[in-house]
Amino acid sequence: MRLYEAIQLALNAHDKQIRKLDGDIYAAHPIEVGMMLLAMNADEDVVIAGILHDTIEDTYVTLSDIKDQFGNRVAELVKGCSEPDKSRPWSERKQYMLDFVKNDADFDMKMIILADKLSNIRSIYRNLETMGDNLWDCFNAGYEDQKWYNTEMCKNLDDLSHITMHEEYCRYVKLVFGK
Repeated sequence: MRLYEAIQLALNAHDKQIRKLDGDIYAAHPIEVGMMLLAMNADEDVVIAGILHDTIEDTYVTLSDIKDQFGNRVAELVKGCSEPDKSRPWSERKQYMLDFVKNDADFDMKMIILADKLSNIRSIYRNLETMGDNLWDCFNAGYEDQKWYNTEMCKNLDDLSHITMHEEYCRYVKLVFGK
């Protein structure tokens, strides 16, 4: 029941949002993240947090809303996977996330972040052939910055290297950025 409620909340919260590259409904991304976590046998709170990971960054949903509906643990996981201040420059926000993953994130937060990054790099890879270098114009940061961020994130998630998702993420990073 809680999983269904999380999917409904994600669909409602991300209503009318679309993905930058392919124009797909945005909610497909957090649902994919949740499905990846489910496939890795993550517990229900982790799957729910994966589905809701972008809500406090990108929608009207607050951390308090998540806590009230899904409890403290889900709220803490979502908070840990969210950038604290979207008004900051892109490079500062990404450096914060890299440092957080390396120094402070617990295993479950890292799993959610990894699933999110894998979903994103899969989308980039799918669209790279048809869009070419124009793809990078869709982002707040270009190729070199994206290469830096994804390469570093792959390294900072290295303690999950025993997990198939990590290998897949790092493989896609190499395919996309030629390293």
